Amino acid sequence: MDLLELEQLIEKAAKCKSHVVNLSHRGLTIVTNNVAKLTDVRHLLLNDNKLLMAPSELSLLPLLEELMLDNNQLTMLPKEIGCLCHIRNLSVSCNPLGILPGEIGKLTSLCELWVVECQLVSIPKEIGELCNLRKLSLRKNNISQVPSELGKLHRLQWLCLEENLLSELPEQLGNLKYLSYLNLNSNKFRNIPGCLLLMSALTTLHMRNNLVANIPDSTILALSDLTRLDLRFNLMNEKPSHWKGLEYILIGLEENNVQNNPQVPLFVQHRRL
Repeated sequence: MDLLELEQLIEKAAKCKSHVVNLSHRGLTIVTNNVAKLTDVRHLLLNDNKLLMAPSELSLLPLLEELMLDNNQLTMLPKEIGCLCHIRNLSVSCNPLGILPGEIGKLTSLCELWVVECQLVSIPKEIGELCNLRKLSLRKNNISQVPSELGKLHRLQWLCLEENLLSELPEQLGNLKYLSYLNLNSNKFRNIPGCLLLMSALTTLHMRNNLVANIPDSTILALSDLTRLDLRFNLMNEKPSHWKGLEYILIGLEENNVQNNPQVPLFVQHRRL
């Protein structure tokens, strides 16, 4: 799509007062400042383009609730993004961002934040100000530490930290009383972090492909409300004999854990050890 076509599309959407504007998969390298005319837009899709920079004029869209910027070539987010006071869903996955601006903490209406495969090395402490956040995915980055401020996300229900470089979690994460799903797969944990024992709503814990070699019985007892604990591909490769009735705990690569399990990829199901 050339710039003239883009301008025409924006003009038409502005004239029609469109609530949804889909500019995805258009081969866009820039979005002009005319995007500011979309004052009625609630959902703006800019994913799967070739954008190098998100337009700062996005901050002038007063009703924007959802912004999709996945699969572009963004190296940074503008500080003005903190002005999107009504945004509820922000997805910037698969961009070489490296960092998130501290202004992200101003998005206090945000319910879902997706920052998957963005080459992040850290998480800004301001993320703890996202008081309405329910879902957060930081999968497939280079994060080695989680800020204690993450424990301030009291409404968080779903958290994915898979495929990072984590070996511990701050004790403040024990304050996440509504967190029911936690994915810590493919990190560097040697044990189950103590803060998890304080998460009273936690029912699903994924910790496969870490370095866990032993788990005290007291930890298993403290996690008795779990309905799924996946510890496959750790140094601990079989259950102690007195755990045999705990079918919700998956360890090693037992046939009954893997065969015909829709959550396990087919190439793993057919793998022979």
